[in-house]
Amino acid sequence: MITMTVKEVFELRKQGRIEEAYEIIRPMYAVHKGKYTTLCMFWTASDILKKRVGEQRCDEAVKIFQALLRILPSIDDHDGKAHSSIYYEAVTLAKEAKGKFSMLDFVGQLKIEELRPDDWKTIVAPPVDGRPGHPVPSVAQQMLTCAFHEIQESPTPDNALKAMPLLQEALRRHPYDKGSLRCQAAVYRIMGEREKAAAVYGQLLVRHHDSYLYAELAELTDDPGRKAALYCQAIQNQKQEKFRTGYRLELARLLLERDRPKAACELYKCVAARKAQGHGVTRDIQQMLQQLQGVAPATDAEQQVFYRRMAAKYLA
Repeated sequence: MITMTVKEVFELRKQGRIEEAYEIIRPMYAVHKGKYTTLCMFWTASDILKKRVGEQRCDEAVKIFQALLRILPSIDDHDGKAHSSIYYEAVTLAKEAKGKFSMLDFVGQLKIEELRPDDWKTIVAPPVDGRPGHPVPSVAQQMLTCAFHEIQESPTPDNALKAMPLLQEALRRHPYDKGSLRCQAAVYRIMGEREKAAAVYGQLLVRHHDSYLYAELAELTDDPGRKAALYCQAIQNQKQEKFRTGYRLELARLLLERDRPKAACELYKCVAARKAQGHGVTRDIQQMLQQLQGVAPATDAEQQVFYRRMAAKYLA
């Protein structure tokens, strides 16, 4: 058995020999949980977690993360680096270990006061291939984004409540942040407060014109004319045709009994884009096609005039 000091294990880690460092520090930590042994155990296990994720051994990575959470309270973390490392690792697991790790469960137990100012700072990524570095959201914002995605997948009140403390702090610090406001709107919607959710989207659309914002507000809108106008805006503000298919389908559905040529224009474009992506025609689309059989679709020029008129009538 190799006998080494903690300092020598740290040196192995510095040399990139992290598997060796990990295997040596584990039995040392099992019998002695001193300050430096604990620090070495934490940072070496953190290295292994990243390596296991890279190896697609996510089950093991999640178990290591859970062990790190148990060790964390014993760390002398005066500079906050250990906590920040945990936050970044949580983001990594949320992206790479879907179904095995829940960001909502993590942020639901998070002590917001432990987040440092640096954890809320936007980072500038280093330049790559001569291209300037681009801004990267803070780790706190990344955690909220991952939690928001989980809320979208399972929109329950319990899940919304788990994210509330982090969301409230994010909005306190950055009240106009698009991602945070979008999450707030989702929470309002889950809680049945549709008017509040719609008001948040109205606030967002003053500054931003992303297609999905128009579509999400359309889902909250009962008036058929305004709903159709919002889907028109979603279509116009989405540059890639493959991402317009859902919007076109919803607009066609709204127009089916009101303006069949325009409904046919949207539906045929939707079908063409789906086929270009290798997707078939759903039963719902097939039924709509049958209803529009023999209808001459509106021209692109006519459809553009329609979009403008709808915006002027319902969104001005």
